[in-house]
Amino acid sequence: MPQTLDVDILAAALVGYQEKIKEIEARMADLRQRLGGKSATPAAPESAKRAVSAGARRRMAAAQRRRWAAVRGAKAAAAKAARLAAAPKPVVKKSAARKAKPVAAPKSAPKPKRPPAPVKRAAVKPPAKPSRRPPKAAPSPQPEASAPPVAAQ
Repeated sequence: MPQTLDVDILAAALVGYQEKIKEIEARMADLRQRLGGKSATPAAPESAKRAVSAGARRRMAAAQRRRWAAVRGAKAAAAKAARLAAAPKPVVKKSAARKAKPVAAPKSAPKPKRPPAPVKRAAVKPPAKPSRRPPKAAPSPQPEASAPPVAAQ
């Protein structure tokens, strides 16, 4: 039963609002007639846009670029800080820390000149290797051919 009561109340409210609408529409019709057919609503503005000069547009664009550069710079700095915080720190040995590192020459520095090539000297032959064969025997002495033959008597 409570549902039917709510439905009846809502239906009565709807009828009452429709009567009010009719009354308001009648009053609006009377006012239109007095105005002579002109609409009582004010004219809507044509556009809410305003004219901006080319110089002003350039200044606005430059300001926008500066704002975005600041935003990107802040993001990059935060990312770099996070990267550095997350990266493990390098372990430096005490002995390596004591050694002085040589200073590397910059890449644009001129290259040092080469020393002159050494002068070539005449090759010295090494002493002959000893032979594995035994040395040849000296020839036996032969009679001299220049001596006169001994005559037999």
